[in-house]
Amino acid sequence: MQRAARKYRRVQAETRREYLVEAALRSLAAHGHEGVSVRRIAAEAGVSVGLINHHYRSIDLLIAHAYESLADSIMASVIATVDQAEATPRARLTAFFRASFSPPMLDPALLGVWVVFWSMIRHSAAMQSVHDRIYLDYRARLEADLVALAETEGLPQGACRLIATGLAALLDGAWLEWCLNPDNFSPEDGVALCESWVDGFVATGFPRLAPP
Repeated sequence: MQRAARKYRRVQAETRREYLVEAALRSLAAHGHEGVSVRRIAAEAGVSVGLINHHYRSIDLLIAHAYESLADSIMASVIATVDQAEATPRARLTAFFRASFSPPMLDPALLGVWVVFWSMIRHSAAMQSVHDRIYLDYRARLEADLVALAETEGLPQGACRLIATGLAALLDGAWLEWCLNPDNFSPEDGVALCESWVDGFVATGFPRLAPP
């Protein structure tokens, strides 16, 4: 009975933390940087400040958990789309681009939350740790498909990590630019930009980036 009771308490604690994370994300979406407040998040969740302090030793840990939760959810959505594509490396990359510029990713509220996360990374060890893990996973997924594409095309694979870094930057930059001003280009243009970028490297065989 004690073991069952401990398991129940763990599940209950996890459920409460998930609820607080959802409240934190709503607070950031509604208030931006001012939403990084235990009192605002407590009010959004309809709980006491003491309950948040019980589950998180600092506001940074709660925001880091929210960052991780949102990023993992977004990546899971993208990967689900990619896994439905044809098994070829090029088709998987195309599916990745299309998912990255799909309506759920182009939510204006998402930009405000993400800007808060980015601004905290340099000043919070907890945020930096989460960011490093998320970014490495993001780049690794792109790199794996680029390596597979290089194998298919008979191209050198040594520069695939650097190419994946550039591709991740292109995706992030295009997404940010669209969110700031959707009139600059369409989501379809964003996909085409990424497609052309990859096609250009395939056509030139990665000559400038390949190791000597």
